[in-house]
Amino acid sequence: MRRIGGGYGSALGFGCGVAVTVATGMWPVLALILLVAVVLVVSLHTTIVGAVLAALQCWGLYATFLVGPAGELTFSAEMRWLLAIMVQLAVLATLASAAVRVMSVVLAVQPTPVRP
Repeated sequence: MRRIGGGYGSALGFGCGVAVTVATGMWPVLALILLVAVVLVVSLHTTIVGAVLAALQCWGLYATFLVGPAGELTFSAEMRWLLAIMVQLAVLATLASAAVRVMSVVLAVQPTPVRP
């Protein structure tokens, strides 16, 4: 299966993230678990760019995009850690998916018999 392009992967992550946020609005822990699952699943099928953008969008949906009085984004140290973890998971899932794809190609190649 081919990878989904970065833009489409980002859009898929955003759409699934919005659906999870709407469905789990009253349960923040469940929302966090499902948003991390969205990031992982989307990252398995898209490029690094799409995976990182999906992680940023899902993190933003969880962190609620709080804006301070000066117009800057405000978030706590816990939210910074969560952002770092989501981005790292996205990159690792994408690299793991790439490794599986490479190994499937390598293992599918049959050696040619040696003739004396």
